[in-house]
Amino acid sequence: MKKLFLLCLGILLAVSAYAQEESPTVNWPYLFPDFVEGELIRANKAPNKARFNINLNLSRAHYIDKGKIREVDTWGVTGLVIGEDVFRFVQGKMLKVLAEAERGYVVEEKRANYSSVIKNDGAYGTSSLSSTTTKTYLYNENAINQYDGYLLTDVYEDLHAIKNDSEKLPVRTNRYLVIGNEMIPANKTGVSSMDNIDKKAFNAFLKSNKIKWNETDDLVKVLNYITAQ
Repeated sequence: MKKLFLLCLGILLAVSAYAQEESPTVNWPYLFPDFVEGELIRANKAPNKARFNINLNLSRAHYIDKGKIREVDTWGVTGLVIGEDVFRFVQGKMLKVLAEAERGYVVEEKRANYSSVIKNDGAYGTSSLSSTTTKTYLYNENAINQYDGYLLTDVYEDLHAIKNDSEKLPVRTNRYLVIGNEMIPANKTGVSSMDNIDKKAFNAFLKSNKIKWNETDDLVKVLNYITAQ
């Protein structure tokens, strides 16, 4: 029994350590634990292949070029495929597609919640981060100007080597319904506030279809309802 307990404990610790390692961190503000082979889709051009990742600061696409991390030039970009995930470029952001409808998409955006990390709750009124890291992130945000971001270095190997040498980076998740280039918050308030929506009829639709806002299939139903108005 003791051996079985120790074995289970070992497995749990290993899983916990793995999960921690794979989480975004202050030093690694990215959606994926590493850059992944993918294809950038541009209008009327052949796809560009590279290793990509999504920066969680501004929902921008980054790629590796000769060992350096660079931001994708978004001119003419319509989408991006990273591994098995599909992203659409909407209002300057690269957003993950959860589902497609005839006249729109359901997308998800994950954004780094830096405000919960950089705050004055440390000893003697300092940040919860080390003073060195705090200075880097608060005062040198534009060290890599084209990112307007929080990368300590644009050298891929150097950044990858220190990605777990900092605390976890909390992430907020938001979902949107995309019609054309319009992003509608995927919630009752966001949809009800649209000019073409009759609130009484919409409430009846929600009730009759038992819409759950955390279900992707239900969000597709809402999207189809909007586009039918």
